[in-house]
Amino acid sequence: MLQYVTRIYFKAPVLLRLFFIVVLIILTFGFILYRLEPHTFPDYFDAVWWAVITAATIGYGDYVPSTLPGRAATILLVIFGIGFVTYFFTNLAASSIAERKSWRKGTLPSHFKNHYIVVGWNERSKQFVQQMKRIYPERPILLIDYSLNESPFFNEKGTQFIKGNPTFEETLLKAGLKDARALVITAEKETPEQSADAQTILTLLAAKHSSANIYTAAEILTPEQISNAKHAGADEIIASNFISSLLMTESLEKQGIAETMITLLDAERSPYLLSVTCPDDWVGKTFEDISRIARQEEDLILGLSGNGKTLLNPPRETRVQEDYSLFILTSQSKWRDSKN
Repeated sequence: MLQYVTRIYFKAPVLLRLFFIVVLIILTFGFILYRLEPHTFPDYFDAVWWAVITAATIGYGDYVPSTLPGRAATILLVIFGIGFVTYFFTNLAASSIAERKSWRKGTLPSHFKNHYIVVGWNERSKQFVQQMKRIYPERPILLIDYSLNESPFFNEKGTQFIKGNPTFEETLLKAGLKDARALVITAEKETPEQSADAQTILTLLAAKHSSANIYTAAEILTPEQISNAKHAGADEIIASNFISSLLMTESLEKQGIAETMITLLDAERSPYLLSVTCPDDWVGKTFEDISRIARQEEDLILGLSGNGKTLLNPPRETRVQEDYSLFILTSQSKWRDSKN
């Protein structure tokens, strides 16, 4: 039994061991004074109270040893108590400072659950973090980047920075990939587009190898790499260059379309576009039926997604299957709660 306790003690962190020593000293001297001066300390808790106050050099004076042995024990308690108590709090402060520095430098592993992981720090990821914190403030966000030297979040609650290469399994595990809600990979800045896409695909492969079920969204800059990103396991591909050029092209001939698309995707505006899981009681109904039900609540269903296909304004006789998602234009918060 003693060997077992000793083994646990030496495996424990330094602060825990120091705390154990301080508690042991206080309890021991409390028991000694309780036995030496029962008239001064009629209760063991009173003796422990006196030991705590004495070791902390507060000295209220409500209990004062009156015998020579009691005062001798008090001297020993002051000598040992002050030393260990001071050493404990000094190490506690140093440990807190070191942990804070490690958090700022991005070397602490994450303890987040159901969080979003963002790879790469650039203007797009910065905007993403700001949008998520504004719309879904309860969702933790973790950033992985190897170019930053310090966290860009500045004590923001629910955010963390991990410094490391996202293609390394060690970095992904430190970021809590297995417990994450989704992974978003942004293209590297100041890198040729082909190289940036290659890095994105490599990160995708590493992420899917570490956690096959993690939902991933990847930014791809060149159209040639879109199919490779799909083969690498991307659940959602954001072809940012293509989307931007498409919006610029169409906005010249169809004025207002860019503003319309922004309105559809901005959850802070009303109504906004969501992709949601099909309600159970809608499964088996036709697109015409669910459209009529939605219109009764002033919602508009734009299309369906399932079996790897997206159907916008499908034929009205199309039947909704169990694994389908709906693209719905709504002003109601209830749909956000059921969002995929």
